[in-house]
Amino acid sequence: MRDTDNFPASVTVESLADAVTKLADDVYLSLATIGTALTTLWDGLAEKRRSAPRSIDLAPLREIIVGELERRGRLVNGAGVVMADSVLMDRPRYLEWWLLDARRGPQRLVLELNPHNEYFYDYAAMDWFAIPRDEGRRWVQGPHLDYACTDQYVCTFAIPVTTRSETFLGIAGADVPVASIEEALLPRFRAAGQRVVLVNSEGRVIMGTDPEFTTGSRTSRMDRSTASVPIEAVPWSLHPLGTTTSH
Repeated sequence: MRDTDNFPASVTVESLADAVTKLADDVYLSLATIGTALTTLWDGLAEKRRSAPRSIDLAPLREIIVGELERRGRLVNGAGVVMADSVLMDRPRYLEWWLLDARRGPQRLVLELNPHNEYFYDYAAMDWFAIPRDEGRRWVQGPHLDYACTDQYVCTFAIPVTTRSETFLGIAGADVPVASIEEALLPRFRAAGQRVVLVNSEGRVIMGTDPEFTTGSRTSRMDRSTASVPIEAVPWSLHPLGTTTSH
C-alpha cells in the first residue's frame, strides 16, 4: 500500500495548511502546559520566601516536560524552559531542557553558559528566545542545524513565560526535527497530486514534495504558478508549484 492511500484524492492546498496548523498547535499546547507549570511553580515559591528561586527549585518541572515529550512522541525531540538573565539567585543563565533517549531514558541537556568559554551558548541573542522576550509573542525559528544537540535540521518553537504579575521569566520551547514534520505531513502532501513546499518567513524551505527544493534552500528561484497559502498558527506558507512531475 502506498503512503498516500489513506488520504482522499481531493486533497487541497488549504487542507494541507490545516494539517500544518494542527501540527503546530499540538506543539504550542505542550509549550502552554510547560509554561503554565513554570509560572505556577515560580509564583508558589515567591509566596513562601523573600529570595529569588534557585535552579534546583525548577526540578519539579522535569516530570511535566518529560510528560509532554512522551505525549508528542517522535514529533518533538527536546523541550523545556530557558530562563531569563539573572532571574535565578544562583545562575545568571540556566535551562531546564530535556531529551528522551531510547536507551537511557530522559536526559537533561547541559550547555556551556559561561560567556568566557570558547563554546559559550549565547541563547539570549537567538531569535527563538529574543522575539518572545522582546515582543511578548510566540515564535518559531528554523529550519536550522541543531549543533548543540542532534546536528539535525530542526524548527524551534517558543512562547514567553511570565509570572502572574507579568515579569518575564524566560521561554518554554521545543525542538521539532524537520524529519519528524516530514514523517507527519509528507504522505498527505504527496496525496495532493501537485508539487508543494512549506516555506518559513525568511523564504527558506522546510519540507515539500519537490526534490529540487531541499530543506534550508532558498525559494527565490521558484516558478510560482499560484498564490501561496499562509499557515494560521505560524509565520509559514505553502507554495504550490504546479502538477506533480516525475523525477
